[in-house]
Amino acid sequence: MDRIRLNLPILMETPHEMAVIKPSGMATELSRDPKGKSLLSRVKAAAPATYHPKLPHRLDRVSRGVVVLALDSESIAFHNAQIQDRAWDKIYLARCLAPVEQNADELIGKHKLHLRPQAGRARVVRSGGKQALSEILAVAPTPDRDGESHVLIRLLTGRFHQIRATMAHLGIPLVDDWLYGTSPGRDSERFYLEHTALRFPPFGSSTPCIVHWSEDPHRERIDPLLKACLDELLARWENEGAIRMGGHPEGGHHA
Repeated sequence: MDRIRLNLPILMETPHEMAVIKPSGMATELSRDPKGKSLLSRVKAAAPATYHPKLPHRLDRVSRGVVVLALDSESIAFHNAQIQDRAWDKIYLARCLAPVEQNADELIGKHKLHLRPQAGRARVVRSGGKQALSEILAVAPTPDRDGESHVLIRLLTGRFHQIRATMAHLGIPLVDDWLYGTSPGRDSERFYLEHTALRFPPFGSSTPCIVHWSEDPHRERIDPLLKACLDELLARWENEGAIRMGGHPEGGHHA
């Protein structure tokens, strides 16, 4: 892999897959990408000719964080099956409006909705949609702004705009979410949603790995209680036998 050409932090790499940090503003994949601006195009341009990168999952353009790429046909088939079997544990960090009519502790726990994609957004429906399961692990005030909170979320399913639609339905939409909340305009928005940690089985291994960059310089500063919750979760995964990776990422900076 040409790390200079890729110019993104690499948190893990095997002959069959790799995990990188996608910056906010970069599309994961584009149907037409003649200038090679998407993450997938950049990886293809930096990869050896023997690699055939494909995406078992995606992040919205406005989201940032961990993305795994399969590097061959066997790996993409393996990871697609693992995701179908819900063998991936995904943890997200979101900046949301602070709870007003309820105590933050009341939000902790699992939330089930049914979502249906419609006109570029996910709508909550009573029937005819797909089940969306999310678990709120922790809520804490943001260190730098009154009236806002950081929320640590575990995805139990992977539906279109699941976190954004769920948090809006709970009354605490992501800050400056122009689809599900309010925004002062795209020039001044502070939308923040990060895929911060992932536990998943690498191809050919029965031992899961943990992908997380604890010192990510582009992560928003969070309350110590929220960080302690995340650290406790990662430690529990390690105690269950997972191998932690991503402490000293290779590659360039966000471009």
